[in-house]
Amino acid sequence: MARKTTSSSSRTPRRRGAATKIRGAADSGPLDIILPPGARALLSKAPVAKRHPGLQLDKLSPPGDQEHQKAAISDVCLSQGDSHALHELFARRTSMLTQLGAVHFRATTAGPLTLHLARASGLENAGLHLHPVYGFACLPASGLKGMARSYAETVWLRGQDDETEAWNCIRTVFGSTPYTDRGKSWLPEGVALPESSQAGAVNFHDAWPTAWPPLQLDITNNHHPKYYDGDDVPGDWESPIPVYFLVIGADVTFDFPVSARLGANKELLECANGWLRAALVHEGAGAKTSSGYGRFRLEEPSVATPPERARRSVRYEIKLAAPAFLAGARQNQDDCDLRPATLRGLLRWWWRTMHAGHLNRDDLRTLEATIWGDNKRGAALAVSVAAGRQITTNLFDKNAMGQSEDSSMSGGLRYVSYGMDETSQGKPAQRFYVDEGACWTVCMTARATRTTGGVAIESEHVLRQGEVALWLLCRYGGVGSKARKGFGSWCDIHVGGIAGVDDCKNAARALRDSCRLPPGECTNSPQLEKSISIEVPTPWSNPWDALSRLGATYQGVVKSFPKQRRALFGLPGRTTKHGPDRHAAPLHWSLSQGPEGLTIRLIAFLSHGIRVPDSGDSLATAVEQARRALEAAAKQPARTGRSQPKSRGSQMRRHASRTRRGGHGDEQTIPRAKDTVQAVLVERKTKKGGWMARHEPSGLEGPIQNSTVVPRDAEPGQRTTLLVAYANPSQIAFRWPLP
Repeated sequence: MARKTTSSSSRTPRRRGAATKIRGAADSGPLDIILPPGARALLSKAPVAKRHPGLQLDKLSPPGDQEHQKAAISDVCLSQGDSHALHELFARRTSMLTQLGAVHFRATTAGPLTLHLARASGLENAGLHLHPVYGFACLPASGLKGMARSYAETVWLRGQDDETEAWNCIRTVFGSTPYTDRGKSWLPEGVALPESSQAGAVNFHDAWPTAWPPLQLDITNNHHPKYYDGDDVPGDWESPIPVYFLVIGADVTFDFPVSARLGANKELLECANGWLRAALVHEGAGAKTSSGYGRFRLEEPSVATPPERARRSVRYEIKLAAPAFLAGARQNQDDCDLRPATLRGLLRWWWRTMHAGHLNRDDLRTLEATIWGDNKRGAALAVSVAAGRQITTNLFDKNAMGQSEDSSMSGGLRYVSYGMDETSQGKPAQRFYVDEGACWTVCMTARATRTTGGVAIESEHVLRQGEVALWLLCRYGGVGSKARKGFGSWCDIHVGGIAGVDDCKNAARALRDSCRLPPGECTNSPQLEKSISIEVPTPWSNPWDALSRLGATYQGVVKSFPKQRRALFGLPGRTTKHGPDRHAAPLHWSLSQGPEGLTIRLIAFLSHGIRVPDSGDSLATAVEQARRALEAAAKQPARTGRSQPKSRGSQMRRHASRTRRGGHGDEQTIPRAKDTVQAVLVERKTKKGGWMARHEPSGLEGPIQNSTVVPRDAEPGQRTTLLVAYANPSQIAFRWPLP
């Protein structure tokens, strides 16, 4: 249906008017879709925002590489749909279900939700279930029924005293055939298989959103494609492969109706309703549930905890000790949050460091798939994330770093934050960051599993692997960009039975022994056995101050080595025919809250790669130099100022004027709160699908906080009168004026 035109010389002659070019939001080349002239004429009259989302996804999204797919999905996200029509349809549907005696409950997405990724489409893994007629996202009844049945059989059943009676209840609710129950390992002993087919006593219906749900662009990154293909070890020299796909965002409420067939009693309907509710909360709906997608929260009190015989769960609160550069697919302020897929990837990395020194590459990959899953088997350990408190995001401004009297401190911060506030090809590339102190709640849920050799692994052993990986991450690692240079560091967490790295090694050894895996080594992959670490307490309480001093120390250590050896620190090496010889830094700097101030930690992995061979002597020397420099710097008193001010009410706000310098050197006024201004509606939307507007005199763009009252006929580019909710030199927000 669609193809990419590579060059003018390779094009084949076509009948004039037989094709139309559809360009994405970030088009890097022409994409041709073959359409009849009449359809092309209609399409030219309908902007992307007015198109049917389903048609835009299935018929008007040309295939291509991931950059073209990102542009195509961004166009799908711009489709607004008809909220008024959904409201009328929802009322008619509710009336019909009421006559059927359906039982309703509502649940709200606690994070991103995606489903039907493998649906036939011109895009790769970018499908989403949209209503075939009206185009809004919904959850199909077949999937909800399967999810509820899976929870009932694998989780709820194991907590019942009489499993045979419970199994008969499940069969009555969902129906059965002579072949349905064969081969199920959880089938109670002595239960008789049915001799004939029987329809289920409960009807499951599609779950509809209560309001039109905006679609969002999301991303996954495979950092070790050759390792997972069996061609290489999990080193730090491969470039991530991004894959963009569609999701339904957080805080979208769905209505879940369940009705009984003729002859079914109320108890069966309540059972089905309870299983579905528990599956949505504890297991998640759709795809990527082990990475935290598809989790729901109920508007009414939550369901009971799953029985420990089937699932084991644990929750930890993790807190940022240093600011973090977080971002998703959209790389904007609304995207600056901790994604569960990001945390899960970090946990896998630190988990591998415990086993890479004891298993060969193939056994390591097999054991990793047993715990974390792969494209052939589901994960035994699921990770979900929920924000614990309001997340504050700010625009990173390197020009605000010059407030320190010690110029070396500002230079050190610039060194470790390089690239977060730079200009690329004439376009500014300022990143947003999350303030230190931001908290999230991490929930890890484990189930029992088996290795490919048939060895059983109990759920408590699976859960222990996730706990020790989280302990290592919070002690030595970080999250987001520049995480290896101290940004995104975590405060220490308490895990029962884990007091040091040796306890982590013992937990890893216990898993390998239970799986009866032969000894080996995944050479050149980061290993705890081949690492050295230091820990330097400081009197500094300001993380920006600590990052500045850390950066100055790091820069001094790197400069002490000859240029041909600086690739050891993650700097670009020689250029080959495939591009720069990329290698991530084997040094991991982190900050943590100590009893009297921040503690700076450094861990170096001596077995860090085949691209830059080293016996470890150079890194050991670098670590010792860093230790001496940090101990000398720690004797200096803490500075009172901030190298990078906070946002509202901070030093930057106190000293910044109410003006902002324009591109031609003229000073332009920043509006004040409650001012009435002229603004232009922009095409970009907020994370929840709300309108954005631009105040042209200052160039500031921000959200319209009450976007739900914006008229339906509003279009991007329209100039309108808005009220200023708040404004400062880097941020602005509006409100649509009401009578």
